[in-house]
Amino acid sequence: MSIKRLALCRSQGRLFVLLRFAGQDVAALIEREGSQAFAHATTSGSCVPSLVLPVDHGRVLALCPSVSDYERELAVLVLPFLDGSTIDVAFASDGQKLGSIRPDSRVAKLESKVNYKAKPALCALIRDAQRGECCGRYEIDAIRYLPADAGAVWRYEVTWAGDPQCTPEFQIFDTHMNAIDVTVHVFESQVDVPQQNGCRVNKTYLSVEMPQDIRDFVAIAADPTGLIQSGFCAMDGRLYNGMVDDSWNRMKDARADDAAYRRWFEQHRAKPGDLVCQRVASAAFAYRPLVSIVVPCYKTDRVYLRELLDSVLAQSYDNWELLLMDASPEWDAVATLAADANDERVRRIELSGNGGIVLNTNAGIEQATGDYIAFLDHDDILEPDALFHYVSALNKAAEGERPQVLFCDEDMFQKTGEWGQPVFKTRLNVDLLYSHNCVTHFLMVEKALIDCIGMSPEDVAGAQDYDLTLRCLAAGARFEHIAHVLYHWRVHPGSTADGSADSKPYAIEAGRLALQRHFGSLGVHGAVEESETPFVYRMRYALPEPAPLVSIVIPTKDHVETLDACVMSIAQKATYANYEIVLVENNSEVPETFAYYETLPERVTAASGGKGSARVVYWPGEFNYSQIINFGVEHAKGDYLLLLNNDTEVISPDFIEEMMGYLQRPDAGVVGAKLYFADHLVQHAGILVGVRGALAHANQDFSAKREGYLARAVRPGNFSAVTGACQMVRRDVFERVGGYNEEFAVGFNDADFCLRVWEAGYHTIYTPYAELYHYEFTSRGREEANEEKLRRWKREQALFMQRWPEFFLTGDPWLGPNLSAESEYFSL
Repeated sequence: MSIKRLALCRSQGRLFVLLRFAGQDVAALIEREGSQAFAHATTSGSCVPSLVLPVDHGRVLALCPSVSDYERELAVLVLPFLDGSTIDVAFASDGQKLGSIRPDSRVAKLESKVNYKAKPALCALIRDAQRGECCGRYEIDAIRYLPADAGAVWRYEVTWAGDPQCTPEFQIFDTHMNAIDVTVHVFESQVDVPQQNGCRVNKTYLSVEMPQDIRDFVAIAADPTGLIQSGFCAMDGRLYNGMVDDSWNRMKDARADDAAYRRWFEQHRAKPGDLVCQRVASAAFAYRPLVSIVVPCYKTDRVYLRELLDSVLAQSYDNWELLLMDASPEWDAVATLAADANDERVRRIELSGNGGIVLNTNAGIEQATGDYIAFLDHDDILEPDALFHYVSALNKAAEGERPQVLFCDEDMFQKTGEWGQPVFKTRLNVDLLYSHNCVTHFLMVEKALIDCIGMSPEDVAGAQDYDLTLRCLAAGARFEHIAHVLYHWRVHPGSTADGSADSKPYAIEAGRLALQRHFGSLGVHGAVEESETPFVYRMRYALPEPAPLVSIVIPTKDHVETLDACVMSIAQKATYANYEIVLVENNSEVPETFAYYETLPERVTAASGGKGSARVVYWPGEFNYSQIINFGVEHAKGDYLLLLNNDTEVISPDFIEEMMGYLQRPDAGVVGAKLYFADHLVQHAGILVGVRGALAHANQDFSAKREGYLARAVRPGNFSAVTGACQMVRRDVFERVGGYNEEFAVGFNDADFCLRVWEAGYHTIYTPYAELYHYEFTSRGREEANEEKLRRWKREQALFMQRWPEFFLTGDPWLGPNLSAESEYFSL
């Protein structure tokens, strides 16, 4: 019997070959022996996975009526595409050899390209032979590539029909079919999942940690019982590059593509016609304050200063004065350019000597006659509508409620017009500000406020703007973010914008000193430390003594192994000296669970060295997460509450101290931790509300060290919500807002709680310094996999949107209006 190759194509890392087995009813053979039984493939002596699948005879006849005489002789051979390799495939049945073929990957590449152009319908037919045919066989799909700090992580979906207990063993091989040492994590398993065709299947989601970022490999899922046929999924260069690009595009932030940003900026900046309208509108403002723009100048580059002057003279709001504080009169640039401006609003003030950035700035403040004082670096540029937007914001507020400190979005440039690296800010992010100066430019402060709080001292030189911002905050000033890119920060050697601390090492200590003084003025005790990153700080809050009791409330039902890993990680790792673990038992059914409870108190006391205790309280009702949390808190004794999922594990031994530290501030409401999946990628680093019409975990799937937009994944900051999987709150705050809203039985309750805490005047804080694993979905199923759960989730989503409509209408205030509400990665 001969085997004839009729056509082939490649797709998704696989090679599809349409074969004719002359004189053989191959469809019956496949039905009798299975799709893997009579094909044996090898490369260089090593076995290669393969499938032989029947074709859709109706579609074959429609495409090629001439095959009607031998349609039962047709089948599709599926192989992994092993780039650069030749695969030998032999076919046999009942010990009788049927024939063989020897596809070469190099030839297959060219032939596939030709067939896709000449015979696209036939190629689609060949590819579709595998689609949806998972009865009795594992179907594997690579669904995501994710870069890791070392190597890469691949996420896979394995689908099969049949016994749900036949969970696959997963292995990775190179193109020579040598096993690669990888770590495989089972994320979740779903049983009896309905499909569009009416069938029901089982699904397992896997994460594979690869030690190196390998391009070509084969993934194989095998059933050790032999009941389910193996499945495979290959990765080749083309598919790899496509998935890497998809990952980059999905996770890119607003600073990832300067060319894209420049296009965005040109679309959104003020046009000449807009400026004309602004001049008319600003002339009619009810409140027209004089804005004094202070520019310290010392040996200023003439070109830079000329561009600065032009940008100020072009302002569409005209009630301003520009104070050029000339500390180097021997350089005639300032005097010449001020004279050339020929505008009485431009004032050159000659200083007797260079007193440094602080004294030069303070001299400008003293000379200013305006109602507001704005600060502009001598080498930077304003957009022509900067002052218009600032004064417009002042006019929108009632007298006595006007903003006292204003700041805007900004970008960087080396050459005028080549804008890049945008900084899209949010409303004042206090905890991000406590990490670094996230306000910066274009800072404008009410003169009366400066008169009240005083000017910056000399010892904060290089961080005087940070110092001023912090002192305004300590005074209870009203801040407003102007959501327009109005300030261009020049990057050149020696400037802070180039990211180098070498030019101003003194400024790092100055910033630390300013922040330490700020906390001192608030009566918040602790020590501000420098970090490995210049101009980034960490506050180590002092904790009360003796250590107050922290109640760790953990709802739980069965899954004793998962629960024990959580509890014992606390008992064995946590360094905090006084805590109780309150397990809220919720209708467990397995006898082993209750036996576990009997020994738990003694085990926790022993493992913790007496620092911790454990007890179980029994929830009598049906499952309602909010009710269970409230019930657990009622039975807790501590003044600090740590609400924790039972599928978490401690990484940071001092996570309790870290989270509790923030709660020493009276403005702090809820504190959340940085959580990781089992594959060490980020599961939670803050929650954005309204993104894609629901809740989104910011920067999810990042590697541990990946910073993300404005480093928000690795620095503390404010968010609208943090996950209830690990949430710490003071009891007084919890009780003030009435605890969890029991209308949210399963979903959205943690976010609703955070928003009610925010509504009560407190901050919700994410800290990256408290780290835990969160094995999400191991103790309960994903909503999308269950029709009833999905309906309930939709009801709770609707209730949440009804309760907090502003987040869906105007966006999350901690994301900002200029960034996409369709991305959790702070994208344009």
